[in-house]
Amino acid sequence: MITMIHATGMILFLLFAVFQMFKNRRNSGYVDVRATAMPRLFYALSAMFCCSMVCRNHDSSRLLYDSMIAVTSVTPLVTSIRPAGRLPLCCFNIPIIIPIMAACYVLSAFGAVKLPGTSSFMALTVLVAIFSSGSFVWMIWRKLRDVKSVMKSGNSWSFVNLCVDFIYVLSPMMVLILLYMLQTTFPAVFIYALPASAVLLILEVIAVAVRISYDSAFVILHEHERVIVESMKIAHMDVPSSSDPKGDSMYKELYDRVVLYFDLSKPYLDGNLTINDVVKEVYSNKVYISKAIFHYTGRNFRQFVNYYRVIYSMDLFRANLEFKVAELAEKSGFNTMVSYTMAFRLFMNETPSEWCRRERAKILKKKK
Repeated sequence: MITMIHATGMILFLLFAVFQMFKNRRNSGYVDVRATAMPRLFYALSAMFCCSMVCRNHDSSRLLYDSMIAVTSVTPLVTSIRPAGRLPLCCFNIPIIIPIMAACYVLSAFGAVKLPGTSSFMALTVLVAIFSSGSFVWMIWRKLRDVKSVMKSGNSWSFVNLCVDFIYVLSPMMVLILLYMLQTTFPAVFIYALPASAVLLILEVIAVAVRISYDSAFVILHEHERVIVESMKIAHMDVPSSSDPKGDSMYKELYDRVVLYFDLSKPYLDGNLTINDVVKEVYSNKVYISKAIFHYTGRNFRQFVNYYRVIYSMDLFRANLEFKVAELAEKSGFNTMVSYTMAFRLFMNETPSEWCRRERAKILKKKK
């Protein structure tokens, strides 16, 4: 059974690595750093599972450890707490363990190295889960507590992504803690629960791969997700006052000042821009600025800023077709790839990658 789970995991990782590699090649130049790193990680994980499978001692605790290493390796790819275009350092440190473990398994198959026992592998698995999952849970929890900071990243969809990421990084740790409690209380049941837990961890790795491949928050129902994002465009609009005692002329003058400030100074390129910063430049207050923007654009302040950022990123790409999506996000003032993708979808009804492919083909066709 353990060999079968190992083989299944190896095949699934290999298939997703090949799928993403061809997808990246087809979308060359428009893939972010997550999609670029994923095939390499999955090839390495597939090789590790293969080496572990041919190792003579088929210990179920080793399968659990291999699965946890796989979760730990891909977790940084899916979390929304990284800056745009960058991955946490641990994303590059953790995979170092993968070739080391693969080498140990190969040496063990030839009798050159003796692998640790069940209890040691269990202890290592729990330590990896607590250190990796625990650190990400803590970082995401800090973000979730500061709601205002989350909303700065673009829109409330960023908050939804953080909640989903929280579940993804918390679940492995909870599974292993429950498994450890089961080991101490019901040893007979533990023997069957251990491979089942490994299967759950492998499925989480696959779910992460699906999220990255389709650039979505959820594993399924991608069209429903698009509808939700579009509905947020309306749900978070500021409601203007039905009566305007100051008259349209005042709002028109204020809106023109805001537009002039944005056109000349490009404050939206600052990822930490707030409405208070604009207040100081146009000599008004938050209420009037919000109402003026909504009166003439139908958008709230954050949507107004993100619209400028999206348009700026499109102009950047038209000027230089070599820019990657992650570079466009960072240069346009977005703090995360998630906020850039969601904002682009709101205004353009497609992802940045899709637009870049289509725009590049159109420009190259005109040049011929």
